[in-house]
Amino acid sequence: MRKKIFVALSILLVLVGCSSKNFDPIVSQVVEIIEINSTEDPLTFLKDVEEVGLVFTIVSSDLDVTKAGVYTIVYNISQGRKSIERSYTIKVRDYDGPVITIEDSIDILYGGLFILKDVATAYDATDGDVSASLHYQGSIDAYKIGSYKIIVSATDQFDNVTSKEVVVNVKQDEKASYKKTICGTYKDESYLAGQAPTLTLNENGTFELYLNSCSVVNLVTGKYTQYQDTLYLVSSDYHFSAIDEEDLVRFKIQIDGTLLFDSQLEVCAPNYGDIFSKEVKNDLN
Repeated sequence: MRKKIFVALSILLVLVGCSSKNFDPIVSQVVEIIEINSTEDPLTFLKDVEEVGLVFTIVSSDLDVTKAGVYTIVYNISQGRKSIERSYTIKVRDYDGPVITIEDSIDILYGGLFILKDVATAYDATDGDVSASLHYQGSIDAYKIGSYKIIVSATDQFDNVTSKEVVVNVKQDEKASYKKTICGTYKDESYLAGQAPTLTLNENGTFELYLNSCSVVNLVTGKYTQYQDTLYLVSSDYHFSAIDEEDLVRFKIQIDGTLLFDSQLEVCAPNYGDIFSKEVKNDLN
């Protein structure tokens, strides 16, 4: 009799142990962001999705409702003898936008580039460096002398936005240095399958363009000319089109230095609208 009771208790302990080990309650975090000085009870931040009588208790917490930031609360979730600990993130939000650091007026040369990340930074008291969120509205024509107003903005994780008006002045460049700065090798960043097309522009006015024809990569060489923000490529040994007037390809020079493919060819890539980015060479000297 005692042996049977011992065996039964052993089986029960094993079952309880297995049940605790495999305990995986379905819990939803219904509160992820709270206001500063919130009086909400952290025990209400979680929900028993299946309503099976789960009990929530707080094991540890670094939550400080008086200060904006990201905090962690460790909960013990139990049902009867079964329990598990889980960590959840709570954000205490603020309403202060990032601080943008940029000059009120910026000069660029005719045909030059305006790369926002090179002239501006954004810092948020809670998030730290949020320069990656910087963007601007407005247009700049680097091939027309004049002044252009743009609005530079930055955003933090709570969607607080800071904006600043900046004037970009396009100045005359007597040396036409833009003709040299455009030279280099560009890669089609829009093409992700197989070998991406590339374009190399040389200072002597020649180019090498690798086209992806699905099964074959074709090297096309020729000459290019630039008129304002457009590059025109023509080749004597490759026909881009059967129509003589259309036997060329165009690239639009973007203000950030990238090239937008402005033609449509009967090849796999590049395609109209693809963006080519200049490859940066690392000098190991």
